[in-house]
Amino acid sequence: MRKDNSEFITGFLSESGSFVRNKDYFAFAELDDIACWVIARGLDNDQEVESAELAAKSVLGYFLQKPSISRYRIRRYLQEAHRVLQAESHRVRLKASLTVIVTDYARVRYGVAGNTRLYQFRNGRLQWQSKDQSLAQQMVDGEEIAEDALDQHEERHNLLSYLGTPNEFRPFISKKLPLYDGDVFLLATPGLWEKVNPAEMQDGLQEAKDPETWIDTLEDVLLSKQEHVVQNYTAAAIFANKIFKTDPQKKWRIIKRVALILLVLALAGGGALLFKMKEAERIADAATGMFEHETAGDAFIAESDYPKALKAYSDARNAANIVKNKIQAALLVKKIRITQLIVDGDTAVKDEQYAKALEKYDKALKEMKGRDDFNEPEILEKKEKTQSYVLVMQWKKEGDLLFEAQDYAGAEAYYQKARKLALETSFVTGEKELRTKLDEVASKKTGIDKEKKTLDGDKLEKQGDESYAAQDFEGAIQSYTMAQEIYQEIGVLEKVLAVERKVTKAEEKLNPPAVPPAGQPPVQGTSAASQPPAVPVNQTAPVNQTAPVNQTAPVNQTAPINQTAPVNQTVPVNPVAPTYQPVPVHQVVPTNQAVPPAGTAPATQPVQPPQANPPATANPTQEEAAKTP
Repeated sequence: MRKDNSEFITGFLSESGSFVRNKDYFAFAELDDIACWVIARGLDNDQEVESAELAAKSVLGYFLQKPSISRYRIRRYLQEAHRVLQAESHRVRLKASLTVIVTDYARVRYGVAGNTRLYQFRNGRLQWQSKDQSLAQQMVDGEEIAEDALDQHEERHNLLSYLGTPNEFRPFISKKLPLYDGDVFLLATPGLWEKVNPAEMQDGLQEAKDPETWIDTLEDVLLSKQEHVVQNYTAAAIFANKIFKTDPQKKWRIIKRVALILLVLALAGGGALLFKMKEAERIADAATGMFEHETAGDAFIAESDYPKALKAYSDARNAANIVKNKIQAALLVKKIRITQLIVDGDTAVKDEQYAKALEKYDKALKEMKGRDDFNEPEILEKKEKTQSYVLVMQWKKEGDLLFEAQDYAGAEAYYQKARKLALETSFVTGEKELRTKLDEVASKKTGIDKEKKTLDGDKLEKQGDESYAAQDFEGAIQSYTMAQEIYQEIGVLEKVLAVERKVTKAEEKLNPPAVPPAGQPPVQGTSAASQPPAVPVNQTAPVNQTAPVNQTAPVNQTAPINQTAPVNQTVPVNPVAPTYQPVPVHQVVPTNQAVPPAGTAPATQPVQPPQANPPATANPTQEEAAKTP
């Protein structure tokens, strides 16, 4: 109860520093009415037994057996841990420093053995810190050295008392200290407090909103010192954001009760009467606790926290049995039964046992009929939601059967319907499963569609092969193109490329390339169709053709002056030279052309329009005259 009405937050870290093994250890336990934190530092070199861990677990173990904040009990915790270390010292003597804190969430008491430390901060400032059991601390107490020199003094590790000491074990146990909202505690081993001083701890706390942030800041400060060797370091922060508020009148009630008992003892005397008075006190405490626990249970019901309400009602019933209040016990049993049914229903939902959850909710609704101390509409809502879960799982099962039968369209319809209902009722687990099922259906449907299209493409490709074999190249190209589109759609790249090669072959068969005349290669960079016709080798140019004016003939090229007319071609009597035409670069000059003497300028003739009639056929006499220059 105290824990539920307070807020204590713990954060810690423990690192080995520059070493392989970490000989520090931290542990804690929080119970309903009391809590304990333990930090320890191993001081021996045993390679098999971790003395810090053994000591801390021993303290926590004895605390859990008999939890208490009393000075006597805390001393017993430390003494038991001390004896455990002595008993386990087989190879070397085990020894450890240890600090323990125990709180009832309203007050705190601590114990120290060695030089692990506890700091308390209040309102962001250091309130106090524990004292080491070392020679350096003794020198500070005797005012032999300044307190500021303690953390770096050479005798700070010269311990006068610690767990496992062969001498008399004398741990320090503090008195009970009151707690206030916002108090902060820091447990630290020497690896931390030697390098991070209280001022730096206080500065880091100013910006920290939670224990983890503060601990990380302290670690950054420690590592920023850039020491060549970093010792094991452990720190644990406890933020007491809210403490348990006790009844201010309770203390006076206890004082009055004790005074009354003492008065009765003084008047009547006798051990029997004392026993009866103690029994009466126990019954009175139980009666008070009965009503307190029942009130707490009702508050938890209002908050819909049924597990905590169940525990509170159980505690109230136990108290009712102590005071032998049968009527109140019977009422509490009724509340316990209803609450237990609700808790069982919620548990069944978490375990996905929805039919069982419906059964529990139905019984709970029946039990709470006509009562106003339970939230009946809320339980009805739980029942309706669970019914939706059952329907979702039923539709999912129907979809699974269709999926197994390869009816993917039918399975998808059931899955979609179930998923829609799961989303409407916030059925997260069911919606996730159905989304996975829908993905599986989509995958199956995609695979089937791909297989079908692959078969269609193969069929078209085969038709193209048949058309190609029958020299129906146009039909082959059409079939290949359709097959290629299908392959492209389903992403079968190797088939797309293969069909592309078949299309190319069919197009070559359908439109073969033009073949140039024998002995005449096509000009590079031009097609056969665009090349000008070649002049035959022995072909003679027309008679009296005038070369271009002032144009120098290229080297090794004969100008077309006074070319001999072709045989059997009629030459006109007074032939007129044709209009000036340049000889194309690629034209072959006939071998029978006459070349003018070197340095002789080509004759110039007036340009006249060409005759419309074709030239007459030349006779031998005219042919001889045409050869004369």
